[in-house]
Amino acid sequence: MSEDVSPDRLRASNRDRERVLKVLRDAAADGRLELDEFAERSGRAQQARTLGELPPLTADLLSAEEQPIRLDPQPVLALFTTLSRRGRWVAVPGEHVAALAGRVDIDMREALLLRSRHRMTVSAVLGRVEIDVPEGVEVRLRGWSFLGLRTARPSPTFTLDRRLRRGGPPRPSAPAHPPVLEIDGFTLLGSVRIRQPGGAASWAGGDALGGAGSARDPGPRTGHDARNTANSG
Repeated sequence: MSEDVSPDRLRASNRDRERVLKVLRDAAADGRLELDEFAERSGRAQQARTLGELPPLTADLLSAEEQPIRLDPQPVLALFTTLSRRGRWVAVPGEHVAALAGRVDIDMREALLLRSRHRMTVSAVLGRVEIDVPEGVEVRLRGWSFLGLRTARPSPTFTLDRRLRRGGPPRPSAPAHPPVLEIDGFTLLGSVRIRQPGGAASWAGGDALGGAGSARDPGPRTGHDARNTANSG
């Protein structure tokens, strides 16, 4: 994908439109939208061709964190509070995530990646960051820690680097060129945990002009194991 293409110009999928329609139906059911407003917004959602056409339809119905489509890349800083980012959102390369005496929960299983190699800087000072990643993603965890913890907690489908494995034979590796998530940063009296929950996952990453990175429906996952490489230092 060209680095000049902004997220709001990416093509919307049926699943993206359905997310917005569900919010509109709920708003009409509880009286936040009149029937004529519901009809007008629903029609615009069904006709939307790009992701940028969808967020305005629900902007006045839910808080920023609850929006079904989030295209506003912002640093995630939890300062004495708890923040979360989940659902369909744009993962911009070079994002910064930090927890300062707070907590950040990030679910990347339905995130829209702009590149097949995604880099993040994740730090925790007296705080905690937990990131859920989908299957089929190679995780490279780097950075440093002082009296803290930076770890990738695998599900049974993970294949760990030999330096981290605690007995047992290696599991089958992932495809030759899986999407890569690189995480740097530091931990001071805090923790950064990368997890891969079990079950099917929806990963919107992709390359150039095809794949789910163009906002098409990712479809069901098939039997590829995820591979995780965690490096510290």
